[in-house]
Amino acid sequence: MDFFDHQDRAKARSKKFTLLYTFAVVLICLSVATLASLVAIAISESPNHRLQTVLFTGSITATITALLILGGSLYRIAELKGGGSSVARSLGGILIDPSTDEQHERQLLNIVEEMAIASGVPVPPVYLMPSEKGINAFAAGYAPGDAVIGVTKGCVQGLKRDELQGVIAHEFSHILNGDMKLNIRMIGLLNGILLLTIIGHVLLHAAPRSARGKEGVAILVVMLTVAVTLLVIGSIGALSARIIQASVSRQREFLADASAVQFTRNPEGIANALRRIGSKAKASRVRHPRTQESSHMFFGSALPQTSMLGSNLATHPPLADRIKRIHPAWDGTMLDPLPIEDDQDAQEVHIPAQSPRERLEGMIPGMPHQAAMQAGIPDPTAVLLPLLALSGTMTPAHIDHARTIIESVPDPLKDAAHDISSSRAVIYALLLDRNDATVHQTQIDHLANHADPAVAKLTESLSTPASTLSKELRLPLLDMTLASLAHLSDKQHQTFRTNVKALVEMDNTIDLFEWVTLSVLTRHLDERFGLASPTVIQYYALGKLTDELSILLSTLAHSGASNKQQASTAFDLGHASLKNPGARLLPKQDATLPKLADSLSTLSTCSWNLKRELLKSCALITAADHQITTTEAELLRAIADALGVPTPPLLPGQKLL
Repeated sequence: MDFFDHQDRAKARSKKFTLLYTFAVVLICLSVATLASLVAIAISESPNHRLQTVLFTGSITATITALLILGGSLYRIAELKGGGSSVARSLGGILIDPSTDEQHERQLLNIVEEMAIASGVPVPPVYLMPSEKGINAFAAGYAPGDAVIGVTKGCVQGLKRDELQGVIAHEFSHILNGDMKLNIRMIGLLNGILLLTIIGHVLLHAAPRSARGKEGVAILVVMLTVAVTLLVIGSIGALSARIIQASVSRQREFLADASAVQFTRNPEGIANALRRIGSKAKASRVRHPRTQESSHMFFGSALPQTSMLGSNLATHPPLADRIKRIHPAWDGTMLDPLPIEDDQDAQEVHIPAQSPRERLEGMIPGMPHQAAMQAGIPDPTAVLLPLLALSGTMTPAHIDHARTIIESVPDPLKDAAHDISSSRAVIYALLLDRNDATVHQTQIDHLANHADPAVAKLTESLSTPASTLSKELRLPLLDMTLASLAHLSDKQHQTFRTNVKALVEMDNTIDLFEWVTLSVLTRHLDERFGLASPTVIQYYALGKLTDELSILLSTLAHSGASNKQQASTAFDLGHASLKNPGARLLPKQDATLPKLADSLSTLSTCSWNLKRELLKSCALITAADHQITTTEAELLRAIADALGVPTPPLLPGQKLL
């Protein structure tokens, strides 16, 4: 199953389980209404008005119950409006400083950074749950750009590097497969259903204190009856929710385990992490009070299983089943977690360097190497492999390449990118004009007057390494800064975005890298700071999008062509892959980057099947001249990112033909 199928299935699961939750809420409301009606009949003094009493009482209590459940859900969802960071903080997570020198934390951040760059998603912030000694982790967020990774102390220190990598790979599968959005919705909905149980507990404890006076006994009986009834009815709703929660989570855990093996090509890593969890009954236990509502998000079972029923309703498959699927030759033995105080396995482990061909062979199944080396009309399979078959995924070759990229970035830039305050200077330095000294000085003067003084000074010192940075490293460095930029204050973020826009506009033109930078920052920082509107699918056919398609395909065709004929050939190749959209090749002056941004904003509301077709067309146009430059690769990945499709970078020596 590929990335686009995952998104369609995630959407289908979301609709299915929302309906099931709704059904559970209706059942609860009907149960409460029935109870209230029976009580009303019992105390009614006029048999002639019983029908009216039943209808009135039933409708009122059902409405109140529905409003209570809806209110409880909306309140919890509002609490989680901040996305992944809100979830992590609500579970006791503390942000790990991206510039930390603590050995275990640095190792964890390196693994996360490598996988983010390898898969083409922004580097997510990482939260540590310092009081949790169990081995566990989770990914949370509404979208890849909003995602965070949460890890327990036991996971960070109780696993070897390859085992920790397997766990993080598992969590990246949830980020890439569209699971996180449903997870947050489930937290909110479950909170609403549990609200009746909470009210029942409150009444149960308040009843004895209300039994005063002559009517105290009657009041006590009524309160106890209502409390017990709410507990029973609420438990039915909670049980229904748990059944739904368990059924969706179990299958996704199997898929995420398999994806982790695919990403790392090391089944021993994640299998051994699971074996360490299996060594003790509570090795993956998370003790935070809010664990129950979020247990479906964790890598391992976060709640204790106290009965056979509890086992059947567990959010995760049995450990033995998970290990067997990953490692069929497993002999049934478990491994003890490493001592938390023991740092002997915390050092970095590097995979031996490989040639570009070795990176590809055997690591990207089905790669048509020979066809890729031949000249002629592009083989669609070869053209689309990096963009479609690997969209929303990664291979060990990409992880290895990401590690090489990170090591190749000059230390001053890398260190600044990992610092929450200094990361702004990295972006400013990348945007300084390299060709016009006057514009360059104007930009420096602007920062001196409008940026934080320390950041402005650091920008000047970073201008030299930034100006000599190879083009292949610019986009990965931009991705590296996002985890730090996500934690600016609102005021710092606003000033930063204003300064970025000013730096870009000072030479009265926007080049491709400036456009890519603006596009990436706008998309992903808007997600982090709650400024992005939810993307709602509006188009299931391309017939009404000919203007947007014309701009998209024309921009790509002109970007890789040296003359009009080459642009026309490339355009026709990509256009022919679409189903009669009626797009036309625009003159180069009409296919501008600002217009492309507007077009992509509309095209991002297409269905996933249409996005697959769009990227197929884009890949064919890019490969029409049998070569792909760094500039074209940046543009292609920026287009995919704007459409919401994470795309790994091209590997060294990898060709599209």
